[in-house]
Amino acid sequence: MSGLRLEGLVAGRAKGFRLPPLDLTVEPGEVLALVGPNGAGKTTLLKTLAGLLPPRAGGLVDTGAPAYLPPPGAVSAGFSALHLTALGRAHLRRWSPGLTPGDIDAARGALDRLDVLDLAERPFDRLSSGQQQLVLIARLFVQDAPVCLLDEPLALLDPSHAQAVEAAIRALAAEGRVVIASTHHLPFAARADRVLAIGPDWMEVGPPAEALAPDRIRALFGVEVAGCPCCGQALS
Repeated sequence: MSGLRLEGLVAGRAKGFRLPPLDLTVEPGEVLALVGPNGAGKTTLLKTLAGLLPPRAGGLVDTGAPAYLPPPGAVSAGFSALHLTALGRAHLRRWSPGLTPGDIDAARGALDRLDVLDLAERPFDRLSSGQQQLVLIARLFVQDAPVCLLDEPLALLDPSHAQAVEAAIRALAAEGRVVIASTHHLPFAARADRVLAIGPDWMEVGPPAEALAPDRIRALFGVEVAGCPCCGQALS
């Protein structure tokens, strides 16, 4: 699968909000965490990368059609979990409205891979937030997009489901996809390959140890941290 390259991309809204220009290359198989305070522009950037918002300047180079996953609770559907997962393959048959046996088999395989096959026949809107998130990530597997954009994938999740979702995100990347995920869950960001920090009027990208250092957390959130965001070990 191909990577993602941005050249002078300016994400923003029509009413004046804009992020600084961004030059960035994300390699296949890489997990990039977006961190920053509420309102900093993380969702705006993700939606611009997904093509849901037009860039204010610059653009994307060398990337295939991305897949965007909104935050937990944003998707509501009465379909079964299996049917909703299988719909991730709808783009493969532009002129056919129905699902094929191959679509169903692929969906079952993806649900089984994430250990949620037992949810296959249950209505999606009757599942918990964590169960829904795993089903939607299974849908990303069958959708086979080279770039996966996840907005707060760990929000609202208990520790068990958060761990399962993080493992699923890593599995997406292991197959060569670019994975970009916004998050306020700093332990997840600390385990990403790189972190893109979005401040009030600045952005910077680097390894987690640098991007999540105490001075950078202070600059982002205005709070002091006493330990490593990943393991809690005291920082010298």
